[in-house]
Amino acid sequence: MSRRLAPDEQALWALVAATVKPLHPRKPATPSTAPAPAPIIDRQRVGAVRARPAPAPLPAPARPPAPAAAPTESLDSGWDRRIASGKLAPDLVIDLHGLRREQARHLLYTRVADAERNGLRVILVITGKGHDPGPSPADLMEGKSARGAIRADLPRWLGEDGLSSRIAAVRRAHPRHGGTGAAYLILKRRRG
Repeated sequence: MSRRLAPDEQALWALVAATVKPLHPRKPATPSTAPAPAPIIDRQRVGAVRARPAPAPLPAPARPPAPAAAPTESLDSGWDRRIASGKLAPDLVIDLHGLRREQARHLLYTRVADAERNGLRVILVITGKGHDPGPSPADLMEGKSARGAIRADLPRWLGEDGLSSRIAAVRRAHPRHGGTGAAYLILKRRRG
């Protein structure tokens, strides 16, 4: 249960309230509504109480890094049906598991560039499942993590400018093509 403030407490509260800046300012009152009269403050009675200076504003929170650019081309539902049914046949397979990270990254860049040059669209990238089975490489694009080093690095590599501009979509591989240890890269259609 709350109690009523004494007149000197009301005066002190009015001083404090006058220093507060609202987070969401109210809309101006309509002409039909008269503003409430300001409280009368007896500064002689409240003179012993001093208002604290307003705290320094907090620094703005750091902005998170910008996500990789979203692909400008998307897949239609026919692609997703073919992937889900296992009827999608990759044009090229890149097997990265067993390689060191830099070897795997270099091989990925080289083979994707070759595939693009030769007009190939569907690449199966095999990363292996790592020591701790978890989300697939395509799931890692959504920010999840796993233990396999190459598998964990693949989303970052695919988000780099050299690859992201070539890729229309990344999807989890069908179990017959490696399931959680692999991903399909669908390259953008060549124009002209």
